Amino acid sequence: MATYTVQTGDTLFSIASRFGTTVEALVEANNITNPDLIRVGQVLTIPETGAGGGTVEPGDSVGGVNQTRQVRGLLYRISTDRSTYRQGEPVRITFSKTNVSNRTIVLRYRTAQRFELVARRLPGLREVWRWSAGRFFAQVTGTVTLRPGQSQVFRETWNQRNNQGVQVVAGNFVIEGTNLAQGFEGESIATRISISAVRPTPTPRPTPTPRPTPTPCPPGNVLTNPGFERWPNPSVPPTGWTGSNLARSLLSVTGAYAAEMGARPGSRAVLSQRVDIEAGRIYELNWSARERVRPGVARFTLFVEIFYYDRNNNFVGRTEPRYSQDSVPNDRYQRYSLSTGRVPAGARIADVRFTFEPAAANTSSVLIDNVELRCRF
Repeated sequence: MATYTVQTGDTLFSIASRFGTTVEALVEANNITNPDLIRVGQVLTIPETGAGGGTVEPGDSVGGVNQTRQVRGLLYRISTDRSTYRQGEPVRITFSKTNVSNRTIVLRYRTAQRFELVARRLPGLREVWRWSAGRFFAQVTGTVTLRPGQSQVFRETWNQRNNQGVQVVAGNFVIEGTNLAQGFEGESIATRISISAVRPTPTPRPTPTPRPTPTPCPPGNVLTNPGFERWPNPSVPPTGWTGSNLARSLLSVTGAYAAEMGARPGSRAVLSQRVDIEAGRIYELNWSARERVRPGVARFTLFVEIFYYDRNNNFVGRTEPRYSQDSVPNDRYQRYSLSTGRVPAGARIADVRFTFEPAAANTSSVLIDNVELRCRF
């Protein structure tokens, strides 16, 4: 297991987010009696679930659709238990607000209603269902106090009926969650689901076992300019790539250049490339990375994600490991490898994306070089 020394301004929630674990797991692993009381210099054991990639974030609904958004110290999270439903199946929704700041946040409400959920049909975002429709709330003011790391979690079920009580027609919908506290009313977060029509089948048949694509994989790296050697203008991203807060670095594994993420160490950096892929295949992503150490403190997370889209640019899935500063060497390059698993049905485009997320007072950056995406099966 890894260890971490508590720094000034740290909370259990911020440490859990940094290592991809949960507050509850940290409390159990370190026998902490009061989660709100940790001291600077205290050495914490980080559970195994917090290392490397492929972990589920706190509050994620496994197999469903999960979206997050940060608004003035609150982390909004909305999820459904699945992304696709048949007509009539209940849609279970979780909406939460978590204080991710280092201060206490007081939420003030004009009535007893604390949140709102709305289902809207795509395209056009026409409202079909509102959670509060037909409900009555006491017309009294109230407050909710959230200390750092504390959450409000609401779980509700939509029965797929509209505000008039009629089953909605199959299609695509957006589920939107809103915090009704004063000053937050206009800030919402949404996730997307699909509802398919129920069609009778004359004879039930077992679902066939998916088989690998019989044709061989196309050879070679599907990414262009994988070593960033075509980078004529250092003020813009390298040829074939998009991104922000990047710098052309001479500290490369091979060739002349590497991509430095976090040219401004205190700001977010992105490096991405979109390529054509085949659904049902299994791909492997490989890359080299190292930390560029500067005087100060290294506090960052490196997300390595592959987003999948269909021909119409609709999102169909993603792969998302993460790496903390302790997982990236500071004196040499390390080679990393990630298997995509079988690419989701309908996917035609892969967006390979590196995201550098610095924490407060970070002074380090990350170097990326020799990125490969190859079809394996």
